[in-house]
Amino acid sequence: MRLNLRQIEAFRYVYQTGNMTTAADLMGISQPAISRLVRDLEAEVGFRLFDRTRSGVSATADATEFFREVDRSFLGLDRLAKVAGELRRKRAGDIRIAATVATSFYLLPDIIRQFRSKRDGVRISLHACASPEVRERVSLQQFDFGIAVVPADAPGIKSLDLPVLETVCVLPQHHPLTRKSVIRPADLDGEPLLMISDYSLTHQQIMRNLEAAGISLNIQLESTFSAPICDLIRQGEGLSILEPVTPRAYEKSGLAIRRFEPVVALELKVIYPENRPLSEPALDLIDILRDRLAALQS
Repeated sequence: MRLNLRQIEAFRYVYQTGNMTTAADLMGISQPAISRLVRDLEAEVGFRLFDRTRSGVSATADATEFFREVDRSFLGLDRLAKVAGELRRKRAGDIRIAATVATSFYLLPDIIRQFRSKRDGVRISLHACASPEVRERVSLQQFDFGIAVVPADAPGIKSLDLPVLETVCVLPQHHPLTRKSVIRPADLDGEPLLMISDYSLTHQQIMRNLEAAGISLNIQLESTFSAPICDLIRQGEGLSILEPVTPRAYEKSGLAIRRFEPVVALELKVIYPENRPLSEPALDLIDILRDRLAALQS
C-alpha cells in the first residue's frame, strides 16, 4: 500500500469541514479534483471513508478512526515544518550572541549597527553576562557564539582569537598622575583603588602585579562590572586598572586613560559550540568586531 500525501491532505480537509466544495477551496483545487483524491484514497485503503448525502458528506466509523492517526501524523509534520522554518531563518542569518557586559554595552552596539547596514534582514539576539556564563551557555548550544575571556582548554567549545587588548589605568581627568604617559604599580602606592571583583584571569594577573610591587594597596571599592567604577572615577573617587572598552566609552566625560605596565593582556575570544560551525552572517559580524578591536588598541 502506497498512500499519497495529497490524498491524505484531501481526506483531512473533507473530514474537518464535512463538505467537498469547502475542502476543495481550502486546498486551492476544484471540487471534482478533491473528490477524485478521496476516491483514490478509498481504493488504496480498501474501505469507504465517506457516505455522500445531499448536504455534503458524512464520515464513516472507519474514517473517524483513520482520522485520529492522520491528525497525529499532521501534528508531526507541523513540528517538522516549524523546525524547517527555524533552520531557514537561521540560514538566512539569525544570530544569537552571548558576550561580556563591557563588550555588550560599549562595543557591540556600533558593530551591530555597522553589520545591519549590510545585512538589514538579520535578527540578532544579544545576552550580556560574565565570561564563565558565556562559556557555559555557548557550550550548551544556547547561543551561536560568545565573546569572552576563556581558558584555552575549555570543554565543549571551539574558539577564534581576537586582537589582544591591554588593560589600562583609569584616572580622574585632572589627577596629578595624568602627567605620566605610563602608570606603574609603584605610582599607585596608597592611592584609592576601585577594582573589579569578578576574579577573572585578567583581574588575578592585575592583583599579582600590584602585590609583587610591594605597595600599600588601598582598595576602596570592588564592583562586578566596570561601568560603576568608571562613573565613580569620573567623580574623583579613585583610580583603577580596567579593560579598555568601558573607559573609552567614558573618556569624553571626565576620565583620563593611561598605559599600564607591566602589561596585562585581555585576550577576548570568539567561542562557539564544538559541533556547530559558525554561519556566514556570524563570520561577517566577527570580522567587523576584529577590525574594531584592532582600532581600539592602536
